[in-house]
Amino acid sequence: MNNVVNLKLTKPQSDRSKLDELCKWIDAHIDQSLGWAELSAHSHMDHLELQRQFSAHLKTSPMQWIRTRRIECKKASMAQTMEAQLHTPTPTPMQLMLKTN
Repeated sequence: MNNVVNLKLTKPQSDRSKLDELCKWIDAHIDQSLGWAELSAHSHMDHLELQRQFSAHLKTSPMQWIRTRRIECKKASMAQTMEAQLHTPTPTPMQLMLKTN
């Protein structure tokens, strides 16, 4: 009887590990088209199991999680661009004049 209980106690961790690995894979491929076929192929989970795992552990759907991650990545990229622009020196009028001649 203990074996059955132990198996049930360890299964969610295994599922969570699979989900964590899938989320890392999604982040590495966030700029690509990601649909159910890609998620299922990489995770070895069907559509319904993916829905269950995302809902249970991340409180969202897989596609909503991907959309949110894409938005977060875009925001981070924009922040880096703005930071780089802030540290780019503005040319003086003399430098601009010399550049056009």
